[in-house]
Amino acid sequence: MSEPVASAAPAGRPDDLLARRYTKTEAGRAEIRSRALPLARPARNLLLIIDASRQGADWLGVVQGCDPAALLALLEAGLVADLGSAGSAGVAGTAAMVVPVPAVAAAGTVALPAPALPAAANAPPRMSLAQALAHRSPTALRARIMAEARPRLGLIKGYRMASEAERCTGAAETRALAQRFVDQVRELDGDVAGIALAQVLIAPE
Repeated sequence: MSEPVASAAPAGRPDDLLARRYTKTEAGRAEIRSRALPLARPARNLLLIIDASRQGADWLGVVQGCDPAALLALLEAGLVADLGSAGSAGVAGTAAMVVPVPAVAAAGTVALPAPALPAAANAPPRMSLAQALAHRSPTALRARIMAEARPRLGLIKGYRMASEAERCTGAAETRALAQRFVDQVRELDGDVAGIALAQVLIAPE
């Protein structure tokens, strides 16, 4: 059986590792969908939510059990790219963000930053989860809900969620169920879990 991706810090990494900002690479986004690598759980959770809006240290503080070794594992696997020091990330930390990544708003909804403009531009507008779900086909969305229901909600609640998804007959109904699924996961496991699920549901097909 494969061991989780190494947590030992390789030599030669910059001393300001945690003060720098990172973005997912194409390989990182593919890994979110495929789960092909034996990443340790903290590293995988970090991959799901990390973007250029915060420093590395801030993201480590969000993910339970996460330490610098998890970030190093993502870097060494080529799943995230180093964007430089915090000061180079642009207005409101949104520059160089290349993929929509969910963030939970204060009101309890999930909001998605749009792909970033160059560093000199103003911060981009935010997109609601409902808007992002509107760009996903109902068929693919139903399949993702059914695949994620039991792992996220457990046997009984997951079965009910998957059954509801199977019975959905229209786009609006499917998207409403996806929104409710995210809300349930957030209530059960917190904001990070809700963010992770939203990322899976809106990932490119």
